Amino acid sequence: MAVKFDLFENPVKEGVSSPKLHAKVITKDVVTTHEIRESISKKCTVAPADVAAVITALNDELYEKLSDGYAVHLEGIGYFSLSLKCTPDINPKYITASDIRVRSIKFTPDKELADRFKEVKFERSADSSRHSSKMDDEEVKQKLAEFFAGHSFLQRRDFEQLTGFNQSKATRYIRRLVEEGVLKNVGSKFQPVYMVGD
Repeated sequence: MAVKFDLFENPVKEGVSSPKLHAKVITKDVVTTHEIRESISKKCTVAPADVAAVITALNDELYEKLSDGYAVHLEGIGYFSLSLKCTPDINPKYITASDIRVRSIKFTPDKELADRFKEVKFERSADSSRHSSKMDDEEVKQKLAEFFAGHSFLQRRDFEQLTGFNQSKATRYIRRLVEEGVLKNVGSKFQPVYMVGD
């Protein structure tokens, strides 16, 4: 068994001629709680229903301890702690508890668990469908001109189809086109719809 991965280009930064690459796991599927219960049950004398009960209780314990300001350490697994956020442009003098939100739950694996992954095998799984096409600015603008010759509005999915860019690259590229005035968003922040810029 091996972890499948592929290589992806990092977003190109100004002044960098050749983009750097990063590796990303190509996830096979999601293992469900039911499958985990059955698997644990086969490895020890605990029944699947008992495993389910422990998972439910662990959920409650994590919530209670983290929401009371503690970090939680599960020996052999790792540490859980809260990550917070607040409105970035607010004056520190006027920040109150109501301005703070939970960003996420951080997990830091124990060394014992992390060390086990040193033995993991990897296998390259290259697939061109996961990668954005390469198209320069002039080609993109030409594609947009052709599109708007027959359409009044453009959405991100339309842009992806026009350029062959994946969702992440298309989103970044559209943001830049809006900043440059090539496009303008006439929709909302969360449901953007674009027209030709003024």
